[in-house]
Amino acid sequence: MKETPLSICEKQCVVQAVKEGQRIDGRSLSEQRKPCITFGTEWGCCQVLLGNTRVMAQVSCSIQVPKSSRANEGMLFINVEMSTMAAEHFEAGRLGQQGIEVNRLVERCIKDSRCVDLESLCILVEEQAWEVRVDIHVLNHEGNLIDAATLAALGALCHFKRPDVTLDGREVIVHQLDERDPVPLTILHYPLTLSFALFDQGKIYALDPTNLEERSADGKLVLGLNAYRELCTLQISGDGVFIRKEAVLSCANVAASRAVEMVEMLKKCLAADAAERIKGKYDGLVSSVALEAERVTTQSQARTYFKAPAHNLEENADEESLPVPKIKLVKDQGIVTLQTRSDASSSESDIEMDSLPPVPVVKKRVYEEIDIGNDSEEESVMLITNELT
Repeated sequence: MKETPLSICEKQCVVQAVKEGQRIDGRSLSEQRKPCITFGTEWGCCQVLLGNTRVMAQVSCSIQVPKSSRANEGMLFINVEMSTMAAEHFEAGRLGQQGIEVNRLVERCIKDSRCVDLESLCILVEEQAWEVRVDIHVLNHEGNLIDAATLAALGALCHFKRPDVTLDGREVIVHQLDERDPVPLTILHYPLTLSFALFDQGKIYALDPTNLEERSADGKLVLGLNAYRELCTLQISGDGVFIRKEAVLSCANVAASRAVEMVEMLKKCLAADAAERIKGKYDGLVSSVALEAERVTTQSQARTYFKAPAHNLEENADEESLPVPKIKLVKDQGIVTLQTRSDASSSESDIEMDSLPPVPVVKKRVYEEIDIGNDSEEESVMLITNELT
């Protein structure tokens, strides 16, 4: 199914609001939606909510033969899955142009930046090594899939723990999780992507665009940075978009500060998850359902308070309640009216109403003769209709 086309009115409304420094959801141009990170009961399961965009990542591993070109390293694969559950125009089993873009950018940010130490995944040189696979599932699409997918993949890699192995000569022994504690992956740095929607030929940019803003923008700028403010990847997409060097540097400074904040938040979530597992009372993704109603997507919504006028309960208690008037039905010459009754002791039996006589239904036959002219050889036709009066 094709994506529903964007109307001219919607696009003009978004563009005009951005030019005035405003956004449809109330955020500022440099404000990001508050992400919510939760982990599953299994190691390597991470779910990220970025506004209404929901992405889940699951990490798995297996022992394979390493590549001949890198015989002393393990392997890392990243796969993105999109289904019609996320959006109506997504096709099951086919990524499409948007899915391919998300997959390549996540690979460039995480795999090509070598944030995972692949040498630590080697078991026997040229014989056996760990193959780590990251499956990213898009559950709901409401804009900025790249940032949500990158954060989910990085969180799943940090949360994942592989089984421990020992060597008995040339024999590899894989221990179960109940025999030995699993071993976490070695993460060298924490790269994350931050996306900007470009408007007015790159003169105006908006951080963390929604789906409506992405479709209304002239282009998109994606920056991949880590907590050390190092640039890992950069991409500018759009038809005929020209962006100045000063605008790129301004976006990079904003993205660097946001990347540091997101990495700190990810580390806090990992520490909280480890503490809950030690206590033995861990619900996994069930806790995200309970927090769904309390989740605040923007900082501007968090600063909004509704104030109700204060009421003096003592004064209200001293006030006497007004008497409730009694009514009765009175029929006068076929007209029914409501009248108040001063007698407070009246009950429901005092309210009486005489039934009106039923209106008889008369059926009447009407005969209508149609004259179609003397020149016609056909005979006159008699129509019979029934009317209710």
